Amino acid sequence: MSEERTRGIRRVLLFTLLLNLLVASLKIGVGTLTHTLSVRADGFHSLTDGFSNVLGLIGMWWASRPPDTGHPYGHERVEVIAGSVVGAGLLLVAWNVVRGAIERLLASDVTPAPDATTWVVLLVTLAVNLFVVLYERHQAKTLNSSFLASDSAHTLSDVLVTLGVVVAVACIQLGQRWMDWLAAFVVAAFILVAGLRILSTNFHYLLDAAQIPAEAIDAVVRRVPGVASTHKIRTRGQPGAVRVDLHIQIAPHLNVVHAHEVTHWVIAALKREITGVIDVVVHTEPAAAGVPYPELPPRMSPIEGGPDY
Repeated sequence: MSEERTRGIRRVLLFTLLLNLLVASLKIGVGTLTHTLSVRADGFHSLTDGFSNVLGLIGMWWASRPPDTGHPYGHERVEVIAGSVVGAGLLLVAWNVVRGAIERLLASDVTPAPDATTWVVLLVTLAVNLFVVLYERHQAKTLNSSFLASDSAHTLSDVLVTLGVVVAVACIQLGQRWMDWLAAFVVAAFILVAGLRILSTNFHYLLDAAQIPAEAIDAVVRRVPGVASTHKIRTRGQPGAVRVDLHIQIAPHLNVVHAHEVTHWVIAALKREITGVIDVVVHTEPAAAGVPYPELPPRMSPIEGGPDY
């Protein structure tokens, strides 16, 4: 994991941490003062965004550590694990919101009373969350960060939930107070779905699912001089840290030195042309006689009168 990428992700997380803490504080404070359960629940949902940022900062510090004897492939998976913890945390938050809604159903002596301040807080926090979603989504693509992608999906659930809370507050002010606890259940449902989606995405990386289509790898490798074909192409990892294993068949007349050079051309081409590839393992084999391949430099022509290898 490059130092520049790590610093970039940390800057994004620190910036969004400040925004998330501000948003959560406003919602929880106003929701508590006005006894509006849906606003308060939305505030705790936003608070988990701040927790996610802290978790991400810890995870990025760990993930950026260099390979060692015990972890020769590095620590990039820590970023994925941190994203998975964010998803699991959302499931717990969803249960907490549902429990609060059930308690409100059983308590008839508490009446929600949203006021003008509630509207200001909801609209301001909605604007902030929209900005955070777009900012993190852009940075996730720029920095190839699975954690930032998970966190932007988490914050997007905040936007959807807040829109639902806006509708609930309007209904409460129109005399439909039952909409408060109903909105809390809807909030919980959105949180639950967001958590499951984040877990699904990160488990996809942890289970070594293919990250790049084999056809894309083949197209790059076949353009390398001397390569006749490819097979047994496998990819795994996560955005920004993809590892590739493949077999190549090369011009059969090449000697060991030249075959080794072609192999390194393949590795360099994949790292150069496919974003996020950090490691390539190549098994080199001779192609069958007569199989076409991209033209080789003159110095790598067969040795006249020499053995065909």
